[in-house]
Amino acid sequence: MEFNHLSNSVDNSPFFALMSDAEQIQVQEVSDGASPQTGEKAFLVKIRPRPNSPVTKNESELLANAQLLLASGDYLLARNLFSFILRKNLRDEKAMDGLGVCFLRLKETVAAKKCFKALWEMHRRSKYAVYLGMCYLAEENDEAAFSLFQHVSDESSLEANLKFDFQKAYGNLLMAKERWNEAEQRYLEALQLVPNSAAVLVNLGTLEVQRKNHSKAEGYFSKALLLEPKNSRAHFGIGLVQWENQNVVGATQSFEKALDCDGRNNLALRYLIKIQENSPNKEELKKRIYRFLEQEPNNGEIRFQLARILMQENRFGEASEQADKALRLLPQDERIQSLKKILTQNRHWGAT
Repeated sequence: MEFNHLSNSVDNSPFFALMSDAEQIQVQEVSDGASPQTGEKAFLVKIRPRPNSPVTKNESELLANAQLLLASGDYLLARNLFSFILRKNLRDEKAMDGLGVCFLRLKETVAAKKCFKALWEMHRRSKYAVYLGMCYLAEENDEAAFSLFQHVSDESSLEANLKFDFQKAYGNLLMAKERWNEAEQRYLEALQLVPNSAAVLVNLGTLEVQRKNHSKAEGYFSKALLLEPKNSRAHFGIGLVQWENQNVVGATQSFEKALDCDGRNNLALRYLIKIQENSPNKEELKKRIYRFLEQEPNNGEIRFQLARILMQENRFGEASEQADKALRLLPQDERIQSLKKILTQNRHWGAT
Protein backbone atom coordinates (compact mmCIF):
# COMPACT_ATOMS: atom_id res chain seq x y z
CA MET A 1 0.00 0.00 0.00
CA GLU A 2 1.48 3.38 -0.96
CA PHE A 3 0.29 6.95 -0.40
CA ASN A 4 1.45 10.30 -1.64
CA HIS A 5 1.21 13.48 0.46
CA LEU A 6 -1.21 12.91 3.37
CA SER A 7 -3.00 15.88 4.87
CA ASN A 8 -5.75 16.83 7.33
CA SER A 9 -4.50 14.46 10.03
CA VAL A 10 -6.71 14.46 13.10
CA ASP A 11 -3.80 13.54 15.37
CA ASN A 12 -1.38 16.23 16.49
CA SER A 13 1.31 13.84 17.78
CA PRO A 14 4.80 14.06 16.25
CA PHE A 15 4.32 10.74 14.51
CA PHE A 16 1.16 11.79 12.71
CA ALA A 17 2.63 15.23 12.07
CA LEU A 18 5.47 13.44 10.31
CA MET A 19 2.97 11.41 8.29
CA SER A 20 0.95 14.48 7.32
CA ASP A 21 4.07 16.23 6.06
CA ALA A 22 5.50 13.22 4.22
CA GLU A 23 6.32 13.14 0.56
CA GLN A 24 5.61 9.41 0.42
CA ILE A 25 4.31 6.72 2.82
CA GLN A 26 4.50 2.95 2.41
CA VAL A 27 2.43 0.67 4.65
CA GLN A 28 2.97 -3.09 4.86
CA GLU A 29 0.97 -5.47 7.05
CA VAL A 30 3.19 -7.64 9.28
CA SER A 31 2.53 -10.58 11.60
CA ASP A 32 4.64 -9.34 14.57
CA GLY A 33 2.41 -7.50 17.01
CA ALA A 34 -0.87 -8.64 15.42
CA SER A 35 -3.56 -10.26 17.57
CA PRO A 36 -5.91 -12.57 15.63
CA GLN A 37 -8.00 -13.10 18.77
CA THR A 38 -8.96 -9.42 19.02
CA GLY A 39 -8.81 -8.70 15.29
CA GLU A 40 -5.96 -6.22 15.77
CA LYS A 41 -3.50 -5.86 12.90
CA ALA A 42 0.06 -4.55 12.81
CA PHE A 43 1.70 -2.51 10.07
CA LEU A 44 5.22 -1.45 9.11
CA VAL A 45 5.16 2.21 8.09
CA LYS A 46 7.93 3.65 5.90
CA ILE A 47 7.92 7.44 5.61
CA ARG A 48 9.84 9.63 3.18
CA PRO A 49 9.68 13.19 4.52
CA ARG A 50 9.55 16.20 2.22
CA PRO A 51 12.94 17.91 1.85
CA ASN A 52 13.46 20.64 4.48
CA SER A 53 10.26 19.64 6.21
CA PRO A 54 9.96 21.53 9.55
CA VAL A 55 8.61 18.38 11.16
CA THR A 56 11.82 16.43 10.61
CA LYS A 57 13.88 19.10 12.32
CA ASN A 58 12.30 18.51 15.73
CA GLU A 59 14.24 15.33 16.47
CA SER A 60 13.99 15.67 20.24
CA GLU A 61 10.20 15.58 20.00
CA LEU A 62 10.35 12.57 17.67
CA LEU A 63 12.68 10.80 20.10
CA ALA A 64 10.35 11.51 23.01
CA ASN A 65 7.42 10.14 21.05
CA ALA A 66 9.38 7.01 20.08
CA GLN A 67 10.27 6.45 23.73
CA LEU A 68 6.61 6.78 24.72
CA LEU A 69 5.67 4.19 22.10
CA LEU A 70 8.39 1.90 23.43
CA ALA A 71 7.19 2.33 27.02
CA SER A 72 3.63 1.51 25.97
CA GLY A 73 4.75 -1.69 24.20
CA ASP A 74 4.11 -0.48 20.63
CA TYR A 75 7.45 -1.84 19.45
CA LEU A 76 6.77 -1.74 15.70
CA LEU A 77 5.88 1.96 15.57
CA ALA A 78 8.68 2.79 18.02
CA ARG A 79 11.11 0.87 15.84
CA ASN A 80 10.06 2.89 12.80
CA LEU A 81 10.62 6.21 14.56
CA PHE A 82 13.97 5.19 16.06
CA SER A 83 15.09 4.00 12.62
CA PHE A 84 14.02 7.30 11.06
CA ILE A 85 16.03 9.28 13.63
CA LEU A 86 19.10 7.12 13.05
CA ARG A 87 18.93 7.66 9.31
CA LYS A 88 19.66 11.32 10.03
CA ASN A 89 22.18 10.70 12.83
CA LEU A 90 23.60 7.20 13.06
CA ARG A 91 25.44 8.03 16.29
CA ASP A 92 22.33 9.06 18.23
CA GLU A 93 22.84 6.95 21.36
CA LYS A 94 19.29 7.16 22.69
CA ALA A 95 17.76 6.23 19.34
CA MET A 96 20.14 3.29 18.92
CA ASP A 97 19.36 2.18 22.47
CA GLY A 98 15.61 2.35 21.83
CA LEU A 99 15.93 0.56 18.51
CA GLY A 100 17.91 -2.26 20.14
CA VAL A 101 15.26 -2.70 22.83
CA CYS A 102 12.53 -2.81 20.16
CA PHE A 103 14.40 -5.51 18.26
CA LEU A 104 14.93 -7.49 21.47
CA ARG A 105 11.25 -7.31 22.41
CA LEU A 106 10.28 -8.32 18.87
CA LYS A 107 12.67 -11.30 19.15
CA GLU A 108 14.81 -9.99 16.31
CA THR A 109 17.92 -11.03 18.21
CA VAL A 110 20.52 -10.59 15.44
CA ALA A 111 19.46 -6.99 14.81
CA ALA A 112 19.30 -6.24 18.54
CA LYS A 113 22.78 -7.68 19.01
CA LYS A 114 24.18 -5.36 16.31
CA CYS A 115 22.71 -2.32 18.08
CA PHE A 116 23.96 -3.21 21.54
CA LYS A 117 27.36 -4.38 20.33
CA ALA A 118 27.89 -0.99 18.69
CA LEU A 119 26.67 0.83 21.79
CA TRP A 120 28.87 -1.26 24.10
CA GLU A 121 31.95 -0.68 21.95
CA MET A 122 31.28 3.09 21.74
CA HIS A 123 30.18 3.88 25.29
CA ARG A 124 31.03 0.91 27.58
CA ARG A 125 27.95 1.53 29.70
CA SER A 126 26.86 -1.29 31.99
CA LYS A 127 23.34 -1.45 30.58
CA TYR A 128 24.66 -2.18 27.10
CA ALA A 129 26.72 -5.08 28.44
CA VAL A 130 23.52 -6.41 30.04
CA TYR A 131 21.41 -6.03 26.90
CA LEU A 132 24.12 -7.57 24.72
CA GLY A 133 24.38 -10.43 27.21
CA MET A 134 20.62 -10.95 26.98
CA CYS A 135 20.99 -11.21 23.19
CA TYR A 136 23.60 -13.93 23.61
CA LEU A 137 21.35 -15.76 26.09
CA ALA A 138 18.56 -15.69 23.50
CA GLU A 139 21.01 -17.40 21.14
CA GLU A 140 21.94 -19.93 23.87
CA ASN A 141 25.51 -18.61 23.95
CA ASP A 142 25.85 -18.71 27.73
CA GLU A 143 29.62 -18.23 27.84
CA ALA A 144 29.48 -15.00 25.83
CA ALA A 145 26.69 -13.71 28.09
CA PHE A 146 28.63 -14.66 31.23
CA SER A 147 31.72 -12.85 29.97
CA LEU A 148 29.71 -9.67 29.36
CA PHE A 149 27.92 -9.82 32.70
CA GLN A 150 31.32 -9.85 34.40
CA HIS A 151 31.94 -6.43 32.84
CA VAL A 152 28.86 -4.89 34.49
CA SER A 153 30.62 -2.57 36.93
CA ASP A 154 27.89 -0.06 37.71
CA GLU A 155 24.76 -2.01 38.64
CA SER A 156 23.28 1.03 40.40
CA SER A 157 22.93 2.74 37.01
CA LEU A 158 20.56 0.05 35.71
CA GLU A 159 16.83 0.72 35.64
CA ALA A 160 14.87 -1.47 38.07
CA ASN A 161 13.35 -3.80 35.44
CA LEU A 162 16.66 -4.31 33.66
CA LYS A 163 18.49 -4.80 36.96
CA PHE A 164 16.00 -7.51 37.96
CA ASP A 165 16.42 -9.33 34.64
CA PHE A 166 20.19 -9.05 34.98
CA GLN A 167 20.33 -10.42 38.53
CA LYS A 168 18.08 -13.35 37.65
CA ALA A 169 19.92 -14.21 34.44
CA TYR A 170 23.34 -13.86 36.08
CA GLY A 171 22.16 -16.10 38.92
CA ASN A 172 21.14 -18.75 36.39
CA LEU A 173 24.56 -18.65 34.75
CA LEU A 174 26.34 -18.88 38.10
CA MET A 175 24.17 -21.81 39.18
CA ALA A 176 25.02 -23.64 35.94
CA LYS A 177 28.66 -23.26 36.97
CA GLU A 178 27.84 -24.62 40.45
CA ARG A 179 28.88 -21.35 42.08
CA TRP A 180 26.07 -21.69 44.60
CA ASN A 181 26.86 -18.80 46.96
CA GLU A 182 27.24 -16.26 44.19
CA ALA A 183 24.09 -17.49 42.46
CA GLU A 184 22.13 -17.23 45.70
CA GLN A 185 23.29 -13.65 46.20
CA ARG A 186 22.11 -12.69 42.70
CA TYR A 187 18.72 -14.34 43.23
CA LEU A 188 18.25 -12.63 46.61
CA GLU A 189 19.06 -9.25 45.06
CA ALA A 190 16.51 -9.96 42.32
CA LEU A 191 13.96 -10.89 44.98
CA GLN A 192 14.53 -7.58 46.74
CA LEU A 193 13.58 -5.82 43.52
CA VAL A 194 10.52 -8.02 42.84
CA PRO A 195 9.53 -9.78 46.11
CA ASN A 196 6.59 -11.60 44.49
CA SER A 197 8.61 -13.24 41.70
CA ALA A 198 7.63 -16.89 41.62
CA ALA A 199 10.36 -17.53 39.03
CA VAL A 200 13.12 -16.36 41.38
CA LEU A 201 11.66 -18.33 44.29
CA VAL A 202 11.68 -21.46 42.14
CA ASN A 203 15.30 -20.76 41.17
CA LEU A 204 16.24 -20.42 44.83
CA GLY A 205 14.44 -23.68 45.58
CA THR A 206 16.30 -25.42 42.75
CA LEU A 207 19.59 -24.07 44.09
CA GLU A 208 18.82 -25.47 47.57
CA VAL A 209 17.99 -28.86 46.04
CA GLN A 210 21.49 -28.85 44.54
CA ARG A 211 22.88 -28.06 47.99
CA LYS A 212 20.81 -30.92 49.49
CA ASN A 213 18.97 -28.40 51.71
CA HIS A 214 15.62 -30.06 51.06
CA SER A 215 13.62 -28.35 53.79
CA LYS A 216 14.74 -24.89 52.66
CA ALA A 217 14.10 -25.83 49.04
CA GLU A 218 10.55 -26.94 49.84
CA GLY A 219 9.96 -23.62 51.57
CA TYR A 220 10.89 -21.66 48.46
CA PHE A 221 8.78 -23.88 46.20
CA SER A 222 5.79 -23.55 48.54
CA LYS A 223 6.09 -19.74 48.54
CA ALA A 224 6.15 -19.79 44.74
CA LEU A 225 2.96 -21.86 44.69
CA LEU A 226 1.22 -19.38 46.98
CA LEU A 227 1.93 -16.75 44.35
CA GLU A 228 1.26 -18.99 41.33
CA PRO A 229 -0.72 -22.14 42.21
CA LYS A 230 -0.27 -23.48 38.67
CA ASN A 231 3.48 -22.99 38.48
CA SER A 232 4.66 -26.25 36.91
CA ARG A 233 8.30 -25.80 37.92
CA ALA A 234 7.33 -25.26 41.55
CA HIS A 235 5.21 -28.43 41.62
CA PHE A 236 8.12 -30.30 40.04
CA GLY A 237 10.45 -28.91 42.71
CA ILE A 238 8.18 -30.15 45.49
CA GLY A 239 8.11 -33.54 43.78
CA LEU A 240 11.89 -33.59 43.56
CA VAL A 241 12.22 -32.91 47.28
CA GLN A 242 9.71 -35.67 48.06
CA TRP A 243 11.57 -38.04 45.74
CA GLU A 244 14.84 -37.30 47.53
CA ASN A 245 13.05 -37.95 50.83
CA GLN A 246 11.82 -41.31 49.45
CA ASN A 247 8.18 -40.21 49.52
CA VAL A 248 7.23 -41.93 46.25
CA VAL A 249 3.49 -41.32 46.58
CA GLY A 250 3.95 -37.61 47.28
CA ALA A 251 6.51 -37.28 44.50
CA THR A 252 4.16 -38.97 42.02
CA GLN A 253 1.31 -36.60 42.91
CA SER A 254 3.55 -33.54 42.57
CA PHE A 255 4.98 -34.63 39.22
CA GLU A 256 1.42 -35.25 37.96
CA LYS A 257 0.40 -31.76 39.13
CA ALA A 258 3.42 -30.32 37.31
CA LEU A 259 2.28 -32.01 34.10
CA ASP A 260 -1.33 -30.93 34.64
CA CYS A 261 -0.06 -27.34 34.75
CA ASP A 262 2.29 -27.76 31.81
CA GLY A 263 2.10 -30.91 29.73
CA ARG A 264 5.52 -30.10 28.23
CA ASN A 265 7.38 -30.34 31.55
CA ASN A 266 10.01 -32.76 30.31
CA LEU A 267 11.69 -33.39 33.68
CA ALA A 268 8.41 -34.12 35.48
CA LEU A 269 7.46 -36.61 32.80
CA ARG A 270 10.84 -38.35 32.94
CA TYR A 271 10.61 -38.78 36.71
CA LEU A 272 7.05 -40.07 36.38
CA ILE A 273 8.23 -42.63 33.82
CA LYS A 274 11.00 -43.67 36.20
CA ILE A 275 8.59 -44.07 39.12
CA GLN A 276 6.03 -46.07 37.13
CA GLU A 277 8.58 -48.17 35.22
CA ASN A 278 7.46 -51.42 36.87
CA SER A 279 3.78 -50.55 37.19
CA PRO A 280 1.50 -53.11 35.52
CA ASN A 281 -0.86 -50.38 34.30
CA LYS A 282 0.72 -47.55 32.35
CA GLU A 283 -2.32 -46.36 30.39
CA GLU A 284 -2.53 -42.96 32.08
CA LEU A 285 1.23 -42.53 31.79
CA LYS A 286 1.11 -43.31 28.07
CA LYS A 287 -1.64 -40.72 27.59
CA ARG A 288 0.63 -38.11 29.17
CA ILE A 289 3.52 -39.19 26.95
CA TYR A 290 1.45 -38.99 23.76
CA ARG A 291 0.12 -35.56 24.77
CA PHE A 292 3.69 -34.44 25.43
CA LEU A 293 4.87 -35.68 22.02
CA GLU A 294 2.03 -33.86 20.27
CA GLN A 295 3.58 -30.63 21.56
CA GLU A 296 7.25 -31.70 21.54
CA PRO A 297 7.57 -34.17 18.63
CA ASN A 298 11.37 -33.83 18.44
CA ASN A 299 12.12 -35.04 21.94
CA GLY A 300 14.17 -38.16 21.30
CA GLU A 301 14.51 -39.15 24.96
CA ILE A 302 10.76 -39.32 25.57
CA ARG A 303 10.25 -41.26 22.31
CA PHE A 304 12.88 -43.74 23.52
CA GLN A 305 11.05 -44.14 26.84
CA LEU A 306 7.76 -44.68 25.00
CA ALA A 307 9.40 -47.33 22.82
CA ARG A 308 10.60 -49.15 25.97
CA ILE A 309 7.10 -49.14 27.46
CA LEU A 310 5.54 -50.42 24.24
CA MET A 311 8.14 -53.18 24.03
CA GLN A 312 7.30 -54.26 27.60
CA GLU A 313 3.70 -54.62 26.42
CA ASN A 314 4.84 -56.78 23.46
CA ARG A 315 3.70 -54.12 21.03
CA PHE A 316 6.82 -54.53 18.94
CA GLY A 317 5.60 -52.80 15.80
CA GLU A 318 4.66 -49.58 17.60
CA ALA A 319 7.78 -49.80 19.75
CA SER A 320 9.96 -50.13 16.65
CA GLU A 321 8.28 -47.11 15.04
CA GLN A 322 8.99 -44.97 18.11
CA ALA A 323 12.56 -46.29 18.35
CA ASP A 324 13.15 -45.35 14.70
CA LYS A 325 11.96 -41.80 15.38
CA ALA A 326 14.10 -41.59 18.53
CA LEU A 327 17.14 -42.83 16.65
CA ARG A 328 16.70 -40.20 13.95
CA LEU A 329 16.71 -37.56 16.67
CA LEU A 330 19.55 -39.10 18.71
CA PRO A 331 21.56 -41.15 16.20
CA GLN A 332 24.55 -41.66 18.54
CA ASP A 333 22.55 -42.87 21.54
CA GLU A 334 23.71 -46.42 22.30
CA ARG A 335 20.63 -47.18 24.40
CA ILE A 336 18.35 -46.56 21.43
CA GLN A 337 20.63 -48.52 19.11
CA SER A 338 20.51 -51.48 21.49
CA LEU A 339 16.73 -51.26 21.84
CA LYS A 340 16.30 -51.11 18.08
CA LYS A 341 18.45 -54.23 17.69
CA ILE A 342 16.28 -56.14 20.18
CA LEU A 343 13.10 -54.96 18.45
CA THR A 344 14.42 -56.04 15.06
CA GLN A 345 15.12 -59.52 16.42
CA ASN A 346 11.59 -59.73 17.82
CA ARG A 347 9.73 -57.94 15.04
CA HIS A 348 7.49 -60.98 14.28
CA TRP A 349 6.53 -61.60 17.91
CA GLY A 350 3.52 -60.44 19.83
CA ALA A 351 0.84 -57.95 18.97
CA THR A 352 1.52 -54.94 16.80
